[in-house]
Amino acid sequence: TKTFTVKNTGNVSTNYTIYFSELSNKFVDKTDLVYTLTSSDGGKNVAQTQVPSTNDAMVSNYAIDAGKTHTYTLTITFLNKDENQNDNMGVTFSTKVTINETKEYVEPLDIDVELAQGMIPVKFNASGNAVVADTNSKWYDYSNHEWANAVLVNCADSAIKSKYFDSNNKVLASAVGKTISMDEIMQMYVYIPRYKYQLFNAEDGTSNPQAINITFESKTTAKSTGTKNGEWLTHPAFTFGDKELAGIWVGKFETSNTSVLPKIVPNISSLRSMNVSSQFNTSRLMTTTLASTYGTSTNDDSHMMKNMEWGAVAYLSSSIYGRYTNASTCIESGCEVWINNNENYTTGCAGSSVDDESASTCNAWNTSTGVNASTTGNIYGIYDMSGGAWEYVMGNYNDTISNAGFSSMPEAKYYDKYTGTDSSSDFTKYHLGDATKETLKTKSYGSNAWYRDWSYSVYLHSPWVRRGGNYDSGTYAGVFYFNGIAGDGSSDHSFRVAFGVL
Repeated sequence: TKTFTVKNTGNVSTNYTIYFSELSNKFVDKTDLVYTLTSSDGGKNVAQTQVPSTNDAMVSNYAIDAGKTHTYTLTITFLNKDENQNDNMGVTFSTKVTINETKEYVEPLDIDVELAQGMIPVKFNASGNAVVADTNSKWYDYSNHEWANAVLVNCADSAIKSKYFDSNNKVLASAVGKTISMDEIMQMYVYIPRYKYQLFNAEDGTSNPQAINITFESKTTAKSTGTKNGEWLTHPAFTFGDKELAGIWVGKFETSNTSVLPKIVPNISSLRSMNVSSQFNTSRLMTTTLASTYGTSTNDDSHMMKNMEWGAVAYLSSSIYGRYTNASTCIESGCEVWINNNENYTTGCAGSSVDDESASTCNAWNTSTGVNASTTGNIYGIYDMSGGAWEYVMGNYNDTISNAGFSSMPEAKYYDKYTGTDSSSDFTKYHLGDATKETLKTKSYGSNAWYRDWSYSVYLHSPWVRRGGNYDSGTYAGVFYFNGIAGDGSSDHSFRVAFGVL
């Protein structure tokens, strides 16, 4: 039995974590040892619990007021089981208790990163490997173009799941700092925080590429509802049905692997040759029938990326939090996301220049050239949004199913509906925020969007929106590329998953 105290000598309240570290355990059966932790002056009591074999938190992120002291008594008990009593004669056990102050990291901007169940927050080391991040420290920095990243691991493998999660699907404190093998990762996501933007081409005019003025905001902040240039609009992507979201998680790469076990990882050929209906159904699996495999909750809502969500990523990329350093200067590799020009549709590739058409090139996502194909120009951004495969998004003209394979249109929250004249050159039918009509240099069919990206409006015979361009689209490819197509399964069309935390 040992007694120790935790005292807050400061003048503001704070939180602390008490870690239990096993130093030496000579017992034959490690389950012979249990501990209890008791406190009578405001500390947290912990009932009889198995002594852990690795560093673990007995008390996690517990509050203590200014000037207060919490006194603890730690009691370790040997259960003295008859079957191994003699084997344990004279053996020893030693441990260490560590107490750390735990202050949750708060981004100086008004950003609230909400992790879904099953998501492990990560940073990337110098080799480009994902490392479990400590959410009580600075693990993302939008002011420095470092967007929050998280991964889902294979929770169908109990050995992998127990390495990162406790029985309540919370990330273990002992997992912080561990490098996650790519073999363990099922999907990788990047967070787009809720924001409002200053309207710059709201009245069906034209515009040139520019840094979009963005301000992050809480989901409890009154929404901005501007309609005219110079006014502010809370980006519509953060309203999902009747829910207001703090942000959205977006697949870091195009979807890959199979339609029954989708992955979102680099260095693999993207999943193609699926009609829109099949892509939509596959995107729903992570929070429906395969929730236990990915460790997610069926209360959340994975879905196929909407056209408006694509627009939210495009606008954040074209801001000082993406590829601009200030209102008039781009990052070193330029304002435009570089093309993935790989003819094998390998995810996360970059060409050797912004519009490289060499086809066989693949500068990997975590190399000094490869990062130029991300929305931030570094490893923390989103890839494959220029080139790679064309990507279907959930945007549709007038509920026209065409060749998409649906028996009826899905629930309204899952797609953006466009109405207007049945014309491929009517760009007024689009919505503010979806990176279509606002980012036109010329209002006509052709390479007339920002950076000469292709522009072509949905209409009756091509009712489904596709984005980004193909690997061989050259200068026509890009984040601001959009046109319409029938929705059938083509060998050069992929899709992306988005994730709402409801």
